[in-house]
Amino acid sequence: MAFPIERVIEEASQLARRWAEDPRRARRRKRKRERKKKILRAIALMMIVTFVVIPAMIAGGFLFGPRGVEGLIAAPVVLLLSWLSIFFYVFRRPATRQVLAAGPIAQLPAQTGEWLDFEREGLPWKAQGKIDSIEQRIESLTPQLAALNADAPQANEVRRLLSEELPELVRGYRKVPKALVQQPLYGGATPETQLLEGLETIDKQLGRVHEQLAKDDLHALATHQRYLELKYGNEDDEPK
Repeated sequence: MAFPIERVIEEASQLARRWAEDPRRARRRKRKRERKKKILRAIALMMIVTFVVIPAMIAGGFLFGPRGVEGLIAAPVVLLLSWLSIFFYVFRRPATRQVLAAGPIAQLPAQTGEWLDFEREGLPWKAQGKIDSIEQRIESLTPQLAALNADAPQANEVRRLLSEELPELVRGYRKVPKALVQQPLYGGATPETQLLEGLETIDKQLGRVHEQLAKDDLHALATHQRYLELKYGNEDDEPK
């Protein structure tokens, strides 16, 4: 029995929407866009520097002037150093552990996400899904942390997880020689397994913090609604 064409189209549309709305794919697309932006930014800055340096050297007599051969040698050297500086600035390593620990709590999710994108290439493929989950947790926490007091217990917990525990876990794994990452050490789990379990623990703890902050927000909303009801709810019953 053939399926109605409308049903086939509807199921295909639903599948396409689920595929497009997959958080992991959305984050991958975001990372690709960010890399493209960086490349375009570097190219634009290189072009600007080129159109500034060459005329400046001509005007100063360093190129096609009395300097002669010295100017012809200096021009490419200056351009090369300028381009290298641009690449270092645009593609510089993201926030370090010290920056994550000292920065404002509201900026911590974005800085940690950038740091994770940089570090994930050196982690095993089995860890990529857990990294995606942690990034999703971080995105969920972003608006909550922006409105949270920096000295609140939840803020201190998130800062400890993202600026201490997570970097220490990744750094510890990266220090293990590649030949040993899948070898059980001292009768225990392999370094790769320890990494995966550590990422899972951090992910779950971030989820607990997110739930606690959500409960606090809901409680505050309910309290304020009750306050408004007590203050203004009886005005309709007053005689006119």
